[in-house]
Amino acid sequence: MAKQKKRRSNAAVNLVFALLLTGVIGTGLFYAGKSLLDGRSELIQAEDSEQEQQVTAAVTTAVTTTTEPETEPPFPPAPERSTETVALGDTDKILARNAVLLKVTPEGNEILAERDADEQIYPASMTKIMTLVTYLKLCGETAEDDVLIMDADVIAAQRAQMAYTAGFEPGEACTVTDLLYAMMLPSGADAAVMLATHAAGSEAAFAEQMNALAAEMGLEQTHFVNCTGLHEDDHLSSVNDIARILLYALKDPLAEKVMSTYRHTTTVTPQHEEGIELVSTTLSRLVGNELESLSKPLHLIGGKTGYTNPAGQCLATWAENADGEMFVSVIAGSTALKPLDAMGDTLTLYQLTCEPLDSIERITLDEADLPDYVHN
Repeated sequence: MAKQKKRRSNAAVNLVFALLLTGVIGTGLFYAGKSLLDGRSELIQAEDSEQEQQVTAAVTTAVTTTTEPETEPPFPPAPERSTETVALGDTDKILARNAVLLKVTPEGNEILAERDADEQIYPASMTKIMTLVTYLKLCGETAEDDVLIMDADVIAAQRAQMAYTAGFEPGEACTVTDLLYAMMLPSGADAAVMLATHAAGSEAAFAEQMNALAAEMGLEQTHFVNCTGLHEDDHLSSVNDIARILLYALKDPLAEKVMSTYRHTTTVTPQHEEGIELVSTTLSRLVGNELESLSKPLHLIGGKTGYTNPAGQCLATWAENADGEMFVSVIAGSTALKPLDAMGDTLTLYQLTCEPLDSIERITLDEADLPDYVHN
């Protein structure tokens, strides 16, 4: 009996000991497991954080790489003066009342030389550069092959104002392409009015479109009344504004092509079985080698003439040298009766692209040296 009690006592002790040992082991396993879980949680959090950073970086990279690149401004910026800008003053090397010479760079347009470049002028037929770009903006190049029937009243109205007409006959079928060349090469006012009416319904409505575009471009000295450049007291611009209009026109391949063309023959019609030969009043008045002797020879590419008695002889052109540098010259108010004086002013001004003012000489032209010289 005593032995049985002793065995029961030992069994109880063993049971308690086993329970205690189980509890200790369980507690140890619990804390060990908790530690492992905590460690795993921290690892997961770290991995999540790293993944978040990677995702954030990827998104940032994607946004950065898909951001639209900076686009070129739609309109040429206002030209900048510098300490190097030459003030032409009263030098007799340049006859024009107003003049500007620009160097065109990707960073902007630098004024190399000027005389009253922001003063308001009468732009005469340099206006037609704006007519060209406004027409192309309204109608686009898809209109090149459209055919317009020349209006007898348009021809009569231009002739009544002593404006030059390109030679189309009333009722003649004219392609838009031919009208563009007729407007820009010999400066046909009849072609300009036909294009303006086609684009906007009337010349007055078209002039409103020209002014709207001028406002978009930020041209502060410019206001158009008509599409031809015929004199009106409030038909105004400046040589700086005309330079910017020319640069805007050169962004359009068709406009550049038209203004740099020497000669164009219109489509054959019953009225003109051999077409009409149109010759540029700009390129017919230049020999072509006048600027080859410069330290950086220049090639004059094209442009637009202008003339009314109040405006004087006017000329807007662009040129490039052998290094591909581009320059723009605009002359206004050269002598009233001698078209070649505007050419002389232009060629003389272009010398300042690489020569100092005190070393240049005035360039003059003789119409006898110009076999295709156009007087109008």
